[in-house]
Amino acid sequence: MKRAIPIGLGLFVSTVGVFANGGGYQRGGAVGGDVAGFEPKATENVRILDEQLTARVGPEAAEVEVRYLMRNETAKKVKVRFGFPVDETPGDEAIREDGTFVPPSGVPRHCQNYQLTAGGQAVKAKWEPEPKPKAGTPPDKRLAGLRGWFVSELVFAANEEKPVLIRFRSGYAQSGFHVSDNGTMSRAVLTYRLSTGACWGGSIARGRVVLKPVGIDPAELKVLGPVNRFRKEGESWVWNFENLEPTLADDIQAEVEPEVKSFSGEGRLNHERNGRWYYTSTDYTAKASSVLPPQDGKTYGPENLTEHPGVWSEGAPGPGAGEWLEIRPKSAKPLLALALSPGFQKSPGLFQANARPKKVTMILNGEHKVHAEIPDAPVTCRIPAGGYDKPVKTIRLVFDEVWPGTKFEDLCLSGLWLEVKLAKKPKESPVR
Repeated sequence: MKRAIPIGLGLFVSTVGVFANGGGYQRGGAVGGDVAGFEPKATENVRILDEQLTARVGPEAAEVEVRYLMRNETAKKVKVRFGFPVDETPGDEAIREDGTFVPPSGVPRHCQNYQLTAGGQAVKAKWEPEPKPKAGTPPDKRLAGLRGWFVSELVFAANEEKPVLIRFRSGYAQSGFHVSDNGTMSRAVLTYRLSTGACWGGSIARGRVVLKPVGIDPAELKVLGPVNRFRKEGESWVWNFENLEPTLADDIQAEVEPEVKSFSGEGRLNHERNGRWYYTSTDYTAKASSVLPPQDGKTYGPENLTEHPGVWSEGAPGPGAGEWLEIRPKSAKPLLALALSPGFQKSPGLFQANARPKKVTMILNGEHKVHAEIPDAPVTCRIPAGGYDKPVKTIRLVFDEVWPGTKFEDLCLSGLWLEVKLAKKPKESPVR
């Protein structure tokens, strides 16, 4: 569909050649009935008047929301059949001990919890896997790597304007390689194929794309393409456009996390990130504004944070907004970042049942403040030191807002690590 994948971060169909209205990924051959795989229908009759895409870009996935205003450009009732394409991308596959790949199964992590509404009403989406080309058949380059489609139908009355909303959670294209402690994790890339908008009628009248960092270092979120389209607004990247006839040159790629190399050396595990060396440490003492009293022989003090998922839980009345932790490193050194695991991560049920941090303020040495937003997911988030180079003696973490729990008001944290800067590349130990 021209825009059937309008929200294709990390999930897209590669298209080649010249786009035209009603084109983009049609296969042809529909009259003879010999088309294998999904084919859009009547999308050329509907125009996108407005598209508002927001991706809350987190450590392991982006929460994507796309709001459209669509209009039937004809004076008759139209039923549109369109599909949201989902690719197989690095990270979907697993590797067996013999080195062979395990093919992905089910819906990939790049399009989880897909939801579609039109006019405020839920619309069904059917998963249709993309058939593999028959032996001896030349591959269609547009469909290379395509795993399947979420296919739906929308009905428009004559000249009707209809709001359409799509939401999903998109993982990133990323792969890793490890030998013992040594390894490399590739950069994480978020992809959005705006070019597929060519399957709908006319140009996209107006649009806005926002890439908002949440729980990651805003300085590490980089737009790889298209060049010279996005502008910074605060910590977000924003692209506003009008009367866009999308082509391959408009497809969006963003680097969420840089390549990270790890190796053992000098008695610890070291990491390189954007040319900066560091190691993670739990060599600190901690105190809290409050602590939940022991229950069933289990304690919830801040000392538990040095062992993931050893949980700290505050014990004040209410959901925990305004509570704090104070961390004192045993050796004062400059920090690259503070890493934390929000919520009670022992199980998915406990994570949802208890409160989690939503917005926090990190204060280094009582003088340098960094504000950060934490995604509502059981992941590890990084709060960068923001260029603060002094040795850090104290870190106060204030929980300004929280995600409420479904059962308990207790605000929880399941781990906290210091990313300690290294002045130079450490010596590497031999691989075991």
